[in-house]
Amino acid sequence: MILVQILKQEWPKNWPSFIPEIVGASKTNESLCQNNMVIVKLLSEEVFDFSEGQIVQNKAKHLKDTMCNQFSQIYQLCQFVLDNSQKVSLIDATLATLLRFLSWIPLGYIFETNLVDTLTWKFFSVPVFRNVTLMCLTEIAGITVTQYHDQLAHLFESVMNQLKEMLPLETNIREAYITGSDTDQKFVQNLSVFLSTFLREHGPLLESREYTSKFNYDALQYLLLLSTVDDVEIFKICLEFWNHFASELYRESPPVFHSLSGTTMLYASGQSPGSASGSAQSRRDQYRDILSRLRYTIICRMAKPEEVLVVENDQGEVVREFMKDTDAITLYRSMRETLVYLTHLDFIDTERIMTDKLANQVNGTEWSWKNLNTLCWAIGSISGAMLEDDEKRFLVLVIKDLLGLCEQK
Repeated sequence: MILVQILKQEWPKNWPSFIPEIVGASKTNESLCQNNMVIVKLLSEEVFDFSEGQIVQNKAKHLKDTMCNQFSQIYQLCQFVLDNSQKVSLIDATLATLLRFLSWIPLGYIFETNLVDTLTWKFFSVPVFRNVTLMCLTEIAGITVTQYHDQLAHLFESVMNQLKEMLPLETNIREAYITGSDTDQKFVQNLSVFLSTFLREHGPLLESREYTSKFNYDALQYLLLLSTVDDVEIFKICLEFWNHFASELYRESPPVFHSLSGTTMLYASGQSPGSASGSAQSRRDQYRDILSRLRYTIICRMAKPEEVLVVENDQGEVVREFMKDTDAITLYRSMRETLVYLTHLDFIDTERIMTDKLANQVNGTEWSWKNLNTLCWAIGSISGAMLEDDEKRFLVLVIKDLLGLCEQK
């Protein structure tokens, strides 16, 4: 770090040959190369990530411009190491260094070289490198581009082909996460970030191409499996994507409300001609199974809502007292919003899942206080998402089953 601080003051004005010198020295010895990779990574972080507020604006811009102009030499060194070195620690340091570069290097270095193929086919499937490689691919996935669509589609196809070999869709990821090592658990988290990032940024690109649309659907299935993992942070990552996905489908063409118990009802996917535009209806039909499984997952995992206690204050007045748990409340609100979108898309399916799960509480096959509480929180979260008559009808059924359950217990 001391050298990096010196470089911030002396380079490039008083030490213009620093980049050529460090690249040249790195080619003489692998241990020296590994140390130099760390130096270059730290320099990149200081210049591009932490410079704001520490370096004057003109100085920071000059350092960034200089590093960009001389980056070809650094890139060639990274590529040389990745192509030729057999030293695990050096390759790992090089990939970690490359990770810091991907947010600012010219896009040609990413999409007009063999970098993507090197990452996906050479390192992604190697356990010791797969986490840092997946982080590099996630950084690439987050880039917003107006070109290089073929290269992005190829990247995703390559990753999915490798992933299905490493982690087949039939895998019980929830159980694998529990029994896995720290590295395995980190991979599951990194995978959730990669898939959610790529689908959010480039989902329409994948849908628009016949040969990648299947990989898009497979990726959604992986995200459903990842959403069942018993880890709050992983679930939050997945939930953020699902909220975006469900809201996008809803906003494309809000469904038409018609009541089941009267003259109007909310038509679900494929039920009402004219309830949605052709393309929006087609997308809903395409993802009907995904959306149904997502409803089930969110209902099973619904977070606890804000608690309200009715108490008497010092003045003798009966008032509401709110119990604050910021993280839990934030999670509940996000889950509630997502489930409301999903209910608007097909309230019949939401009602079916809730009714089936309530029946399983009554017959004892899924009975537990935790399961019952979670289900009740989910039912309460969709208040107002149905038409009034349907909500009353549904609520009567729920109360009837709950009263029957009370008699049993």
